[in-house]
Amino acid sequence: MAVSGLGEVYLLNEDIEQEIVSRAQQTPESFGLLYDHYFPKIYNYIYHRVRNTQLAEDLVSETFYKALANIQKFRWRERSFASWLYTIARNQLVDTYRKSTPVLLDESWAESLPSTGDDPEEKVMQHSVKKELLLLIRTLSPDQQDALLLRFQEGLKIKEIAHIMDRNEGAVKALLFRGLKNMRKKMEGGP
Repeated sequence: MAVSGLGEVYLLNEDIEQEIVSRAQQTPESFGLLYDHYFPKIYNYIYHRVRNTQLAEDLVSETFYKALANIQKFRWRERSFASWLYTIARNQLVDTYRKSTPVLLDESWAESLPSTGDDPEEKVMQHSVKKELLLLIRTLSPDQQDALLLRFQEGLKIKEIAHIMDRNEGAVKALLFRGLKNMRKKMEGGP
């Protein structure tokens, strides 16, 4: 396990993560390691759904508050800790959309996208493509957006996404297929 100072990525394998979760279930102070590891991932997922820095921060805070408050209820045999945490985050998003609170768009989200390569022209092109893809994802249904972001941005497996979205794996595959198909149509200029 690589665990050190602030700002560094914590690498947790499943055995170590299980140990940390068990400790967090006994002493809440141990939850900090889980928070440090998952905060950037959960924030990234929520932010790309709401595209508003303040709202994303509020939803992430609420997600981790609920996770800590309910850590005693978490069981490994049912799902992974990441899957459980993303489920809480997704439920926060659903609750927010149900309240029909208007969301003010914060266009700084596109600037936060990582870029690879040293060539400035290549960086600009990658940034432009990422921005276009995220704007296209935004035109899909909320379920298709969730499925695509969880799969391709967060790198989760179909099974984990199915747990998070409370659907079977076939339904998740269908959401991914339809979402990608709709994006392809829109990219080709179709309706």
